Amino acid sequence: APPAFGSCRAYFENGWETVSTYKFEDLKPGHEILGPAIIVQSISTIVLEIGCKAFVTADGDLDITVQPKKHEDDVHMDTSNEDQKVEIKEDPVQLSIFAHRFMGIAEQMGRTLARTAISVNIKERLDFSCALFTNDGGLVANAPHIPVHLGAMQSAVRFQVEYWNSEGREGINEGDVFVSNHPQLAGGSHLPDITVITPVFHEGKILFFVASRGHHSDIGGIS
Repeated sequence: APPAFGSCRAYFENGWETVSTYKFEDLKPGHEILGPAIIVQSISTIVLEIGCKAFVTADGDLDITVQPKKHEDDVHMDTSNEDQKVEIKEDPVQLSIFAHRFMGIAEQMGRTLARTAISVNIKERLDFSCALFTNDGGLVANAPHIPVHLGAMQSAVRFQVEYWNSEGREGINEGDVFVSNHPQLAGGSHLPDITVITPVFHEGKILFFVASRGHHSDIGGIS
């Protein structure tokens, strides 16, 4: 390994670490640096994470190998409890990426709904909301639409899941789409807000639900 020109404290996934620092121009072909470490040059800084390895190629490039995480690192067994509770440690980067992806789907649903709508309430007033839900009706992600819609839509989806899967019902089948506006039993916000709920199937099983709720001015009753 090349000689380090100094050290500094840096924050990694395990907390604060005192790591060696290297100058990029001091590295020669064949040099190998194990993380955690920091490599600096005039125009950039390279942070070598824990478990990673940097190798200087014959062309002077830096080839970084990322050590894959073991499964044991993701799941921690707490044996102090008789029931052996399992604590799942999520990767914060991966969690953030997928959260934004799911939210992006809900936002695209909203843009499509606004472009294709005829109603002024939807097209111009933007009085609608879109969201994704788990196969049991739990909220996964929603676009930043109408708060009162989003607060009640989870109850609307869960009501349909429980209702159609209850004893004596035929269940939810591929191709079904549910339309609901009941504000008392089915999670509606008020009568003019109509919710359209669509299950998404894969190989015969429901993976998740998508739902949109919009205000319709031609619905009777007290709002």
